[in-house]
Formats: sequence, structure tokens, C-alpha cells
Amino acid sequence: MSEVILENVTKNYGNVQGISNISVEIKPGLTGILGPNGAGKSTMMKMVLGLSRPSIGHVSVMGNDPFTNWKQRNKIGFVPEYDCFYEHMSGLDYVAYFLQMHNYTLQEANEMARVSLAELGLEDAMDRKIRTYSRGMRQKTKVARAAVFNPDIFVLDEPFQGADPTTRHLLMMKMKQWADEGKTIMISSHILHDIENLTDQIILINNGKMLASGNRHEIRNLMNNIPRQIHVTPIKNTNLRKLAKRLLDESWVRATRIDKENDELIIETDSAETFYLELPRIIKKEKIEVKRINSEDDSLDSLYTKLVGGAQWK
Repeated sequence: MSEVILENVTKNYGNVQGISNISVEIKPGLTGILGPNGAGKSTMMKMVLGLSRPSIGHVSVMGNDPFTNWKQRNKIGFVPEYDCFYEHMSGLDYVAYFLQMHNYTLQEANEMARVSLAELGLEDAMDRKIRTYSRGMRQKTKVARAAVFNPDIFVLDEPFQGADPTTRHLLMMKMKQWADEGKTIMISSHILHDIENLTDQIILINNGKMLASGNRHEIRNLMNNIPRQIHVTPIKNTNLRKLAKRLLDESWVRATRIDKENDELIIETDSAETFYLELPRIIKKEKIEVKRINSEDDSLDSLYTKLVGGAQWK
């Protein structure tokens, strides 16, 4: 059974629609929720956490309604996008405080908090006041608080925001470890590189709507009608014009352009599968030798740009 299920979920804030008709199953492992700021990622996560009720549709977490089932909330670790600290507390006191709210004794809470903070590299800082922490240390403390319960599900909203490279690497290693342990991890981000380094399982959201879900290869299969560019470099640049003219005879080629600076032909096609099947036949018949064929379609950046448009990507 999938850990998290959204069925036809819509959330309205008055006349503003946060998310619209989203249906998805999120299984154990790492799933990236990718989209620009304001896309609806945080709204979707609030539904999973039970912090907000859908206007339409149904959300199920481990078979239960997260909005009404409070008992299972200690099985969900949450890292919010924004800081929510008690600045006068130490990191240790802060993490232990939340454990005591779940009926752990002070001694149990302190022991568990020390272990969680130490695992994230805060051995020497856990007794210091949070107001003295760097941004990276604050991110680690938020993750330590979420992980201290050993939850089954992690909901991580922009967990790398403001983190330095060392902190980012450490957090990624912990998330991969949790995934290997069979936990369900939802990671929202507007940073393509972060998601690409963590998982191939992605959900693309923009303007409150789910554009696609699955691994990048499945998503690419959904993009058959979206034009993409393929770069072809003949061994002899004198063949550029000949190949461009020949390819324009094919229905699956929308346009060609010669890049003289790089001695390559840029081909726009809305049927890459046909292109890769037919191109070898054409260049053999025309006696054109090619030294390189390159497409950016394996890049998550390329997928997102084609689905949404690069201007919205910051």
C-alpha cells in the first residue's frame, strides 16, 4: 500500500486556488516535489501533514486521514521552509522540548536529542543558544528535530535553503540513508540541481497544477508533442547545409538551424523517438558522417523548461 495518496485534491483560499485536482501516489523512497516559488508545493505538503483540509478530494497517509488522525503525527517528521525556533533555547533544549510534548521524560528526551543532533554534526554546538547558529546549523537543527522520532514519513519543505555546500551534502546523505531504510521522503525544492542529485522520482508542479509525475524517462514519454532541440555535428562542416536541407523534408522535423560557431546543426523535433530511428538511415543514404549527436533531454532542467518555461525558473 502506498504511504501517501492524494485523490483529486483541490485547495482554495477564498478566490485563490492553491492546488487544483492533484492525484498522485507517493511510495517509500525519495520523491522530489519540484516547482518554482508559489507553484503549490507547500500547500500540497500541508495537506499531507494534516495542517490543512482539502476543499475537494481526499488525502490518505498510511491509510488514514491526516487531518483527523492526530495519533499518527509522531510518525511524520516535518522540516518547514521557514525558521520556527525559540532563539533563547539551545539546540539540545529545542529538540528535547518537542520530545517532551510527546510524553518522553526529560532524561529520555535529552538522550534522544543528543543522538539526533550529533548525527547531523552538531556535537559541539548543541549546548549553544540557537540565536548564535549559522544558517546551516539552523537547517541541521530543524532536520534533527524532524528525525529524532525516527518517523516513517519525512515531509521536507525546501530543506536546503540557505545551506552551505557541506551542510547540503550531509543532509543529502541522511536523506538517502532514510530512503534505504524504507522510509517515505517528500522533498520540495525550486532548485533543479538538488532534486537531480537526490532522486529520479519527481513530481512537477506549476500554478497549482501537477504537470507530470514519475521518473524523468516516464515524464519524457509524456512530452511527445513538446518540441525539443537535438544537436548534430557532422565530421565535415561542409555537410551542414546538405543535412539541414534534407531533414526539412521530414514531417517530424519542425525546423533546422546551422550554428557556424560550433559547426553543428540544431534540429527542432516534436518526435525525438522517430528522429533517433530515422537519422541513421538518412545519414547513411546521404553519405554524411556524424561525430556527435547531443540532446539535453536527459536533464531535469531541460524537462522543466519545456513543460513550464525557463522564465519562471529562479
